[in-house]
Amino acid sequence: IIQTLMEDNMKYFSTILMSLLLINNINAKDYLFEGYAISELSTIEISDNFKFSAYTSEGMWDDNNGDYGNEKCSGYLKQQNQKVELEIFCETINQNNEKFWNSRIRKSDKGGGIGKMTIINGTGKYKNFIGYECPYGVNYKKQYAWFRAKCKIKN
Repeated sequence: IIQTLMEDNMKYFSTILMSLLLINNINAKDYLFEGYAISELSTIEISDNFKFSAYTSEGMWDDNNGDYGNEKCSGYLKQQNQKVELEIFCETINQNNEKFWNSRIRKSDKGGGIGKMTIINGTGKYKNFIGYECPYGVNYKKQYAWFRAKCKIKN
């Protein structure tokens, strides 16, 4: 009975291990980028339902390639009723001083949402990332932002 239980557990363990390896392989061509920042808005309130803001943020990031660093962003945010339109540009620098620049565009409800990050220029290894269009999600709590993008790596 003990041997049967051990064999069943090994089959279960093997199945889980194979599933994890398969999932890892499926996602092996994805580039995952996560950022954490403090943002600041300078706002003009045009009416009760319309605000326009200059947006800046500074923070840190890491990715699934083991890179990490800091970034700064600048752009605008237009809020009409509860809808937000945002366009910002970011300079991202890794631990080896390699850089990439990206735009982030989002049209969603106030407080966070889904948008598109496009890598528009890069140095070092990031030259190969130019042109990537990556869906992203962002969430805010007061001035703090959590950002995550997932890019399909081009072959």
